Amino acid sequence: MPRLERPAPSVFNALLDPLGQRSAQRRTRRHEDPQAVAQDYLQYMLSDYEERRGQSHRNWRDLCPVYAFALTTHAADWPRGDAADTCEELAEHWEQMRGQSRLGWSQARPVVEDAWRALDHIPAAAVRPLLQ
Repeated sequence: MPRLERPAPSVFNALLDPLGQRSAQRRTRRHEDPQAVAQDYLQYMLSDYEERRGQSHRNWRDLCPVYAFALTTHAADWPRGDAADTCEELAEHWEQMRGQSRLGWSQARPVVEDAWRALDHIPAAAVRPLLQ
């Protein structure tokens, strides 16, 4: 199993919702270019969380561990794909790292895969400070 660096606790705190109590109906939609690449992972997380919170009513306590998991597994260069052993290993690792997230691996996996794709395009120098 690859060595994993831990995500910075000051950034990945599942108890502190970065968007606060703003209502999904009251927030102003930013008209961002859907093809734009986030220049840092924090920007990506907040944007993705805002979108998912509005669509599926996911909360930060559920999604924060998913973003941290995606960051650490991407940094450790974990294998991706649909191979049964890869999926099983990632699912087992998710169960160990998920903390208080109520998401099972089948719910977390699409979020992780989206985050991995974003991390593929974010400069490593922008990601490194988020790891300890």
